[in-house]
Amino acid sequence: MSTYAPTKEEKERFMSRAIELSAEGAFKGHGGPYGAVVVKNGKIVGEGYNRVLVDCDPSAHGEVVAIRNAGKNLGTFELTGCSLYTNFEPCPMCGATIWWSKLDRVYYAQPVKGSTVHHEENQAQVLNFVVTPIDKRSIPGDRLRVKQGRHLTSLKNI
Repeated sequence: MSTYAPTKEEKERFMSRAIELSAEGAFKGHGGPYGAVVVKNGKIVGEGYNRVLVDCDPSAHGEVVAIRNAGKNLGTFELTGCSLYTNFEPCPMCGATIWWSKLDRVYYAQPVKGSTVHHEENQAQVLNFVVTPIDKRSIPGDRLRVKQGRHLTSLKNI
């Protein structure tokens, strides 16, 4: 955990940049109006906006793009000591990415609750999907049993 504490002015500046990015991406037609920046010790180390449409990638949310760019810029996927600023409360997928990247803190402007019915329903549906056992999901998973031999040995050696 970082000991760096941003000032009120810094928080506002970083959030303003996230909001600018959200507008830029939406204006370009790259995806929804979501932008984010990753900050370490008062400096932006990664930024991004929603690129779902332009990249044909459902995981290219603004937060994920910013985290990917920060990881590349810092040479690590562990972003301990960094904070994320985003214009909208992160969705469950982005939340998982935030958790895996080990960010210290998240600042967001717009909460999901009270935003739109669409956002509230999407959040609830995704969370329900994830907590449902894999074989009972709306997109079910089927376990394939691997027999003794080459494939099982390969799995054990990973």
